[in-house]
Amino acid sequence: MQIRAAIYCRISEDRANGWGIADQEHHCRRLAGVMGWNVVGVYQDNDIGSTGRTRKRRNDYERLCAHISAGKFEAVLVTELSILHRRPLEWRQFRELGKARRLKIKSLSDFIDLDTGEGAVGADLRVDVDEEEVEQIWTGVGRKSLSEAKEGRPHSGGIRPFGYKYDNGTLIIIPEEAALVREAASRVRQDESLAGICADWQQRGITTPKGNMWVPTTLRQTLLRRSLAGYREHPVVGTVRANWAPILSEDEWERVQSVLTDPSRLNRGRVNVRTYLLTGYVFCGLCDQPLRGGPRSVITGARAYSCRKAAGYKGCGRIKRQADPLEKEVAERLLFRLNSHELRASLAAPDDNADRREREEIERTRAKIGQISDDYADGTFTKEEYLRQKARLQQRLEEVEGRVSHRQSSYTQVPLADEPVRDAWESHAFDWRRALINVVIEKVIVLPQRVREFDPNTVKVIWKD
Repeated sequence: MQIRAAIYCRISEDRANGWGIADQEHHCRRLAGVMGWNVVGVYQDNDIGSTGRTRKRRNDYERLCAHISAGKFEAVLVTELSILHRRPLEWRQFRELGKARRLKIKSLSDFIDLDTGEGAVGADLRVDVDEEEVEQIWTGVGRKSLSEAKEGRPHSGGIRPFGYKYDNGTLIIIPEEAALVREAASRVRQDESLAGICADWQQRGITTPKGNMWVPTTLRQTLLRRSLAGYREHPVVGTVRANWAPILSEDEWERVQSVLTDPSRLNRGRVNVRTYLLTGYVFCGLCDQPLRGGPRSVITGARAYSCRKAAGYKGCGRIKRQADPLEKEVAERLLFRLNSHELRASLAAPDDNADRREREEIERTRAKIGQISDDYADGTFTKEEYLRQKARLQQRLEEVEGRVSHRQSSYTQVPLADEPVRDAWESHAFDWRRALINVVIEKVIVLPQRVREFDPNTVKVIWKD
């Protein structure tokens, strides 16, 4: 009876310079003709490695093993044994599976009969050698990545970062995308939501480098990448100056990071805060718990803030106000306070000298941490001395970064100095108004009232210094 055979083909990043899938199948069919075997199936895994470092599943390899177990063929054809395996454990499992079915394996240079054991010992040795070869390949890849990072070159391969394109070992700015990055950074500094920016970009047909629509998570990850400020990050090397031009200045990037990592931006409630201007700022005058927005009234359609007394809430349940008159009253007081030209001008006046000094101190401290790491590796320090000095420098770094973060969190990009404040308020959207409230108002306290109509005297606004 003619032996039934299956062909298995695979290419991967490990062997990108080898034969393609079509070439492998062609040579295996020639082998089948020489052996007098009948090819009954072809199994292909394209661009999937077979090493212990590979996380992708080899779906057709798993299907091949299932069909061997089911007895659908008696032989397997490959151009070389490493196409099947490069891990000794996986090879031994396959060998035991094939031995139970008296499987034969034929490559261009080997013949293995698992029934008689012919060629099996040589195959064991070859798999061991192949595994060592793969480790050498990956070690070389690791060295290359380390070298690239030290020189400030971008990581080779993969999806290009938004705003840049790969070119000869560096990144070149794409002007149209760089303008969008700067636009998004400016809108974030004005406290506009990522969801709002993404919705706008979706309407304008702006896509990611993969061609997908922008979503808040992707936009946040993009804006937090230090590469936008001209730095290369690596888990071993750390942060080094990159060999490409920045899209954002260090100042701009630091301020965007400060906003995006601010825990107060998280909306943990169930009501959309974008419909309630004072969410997070308005508090009960009896128990000092936040007043929360709720669904609109079924009868009147009105919005309201209330102190909630229910499971999961700590309020007293005794204060409730219509949202529209409360928000209008707070806005009027805010606009009156901002009639001062000096106050308005100061809102967008960051202390550049302080920022510059502390950025320089941050860079010096990071350099010292890198230097003592090198000294420890050279044997200059004992482990205890190294850890003690590193802890001291790390504490100093955290203190300086904390000061920078605290100061930058108070910056806002609300340009009020050159236009009437009321016109600015009326012309800008919800997110801009929230940004202005954030830098001027500490909290709004709502006290009990004895009349049904809204009483502005029960509203107390506490201003920031």
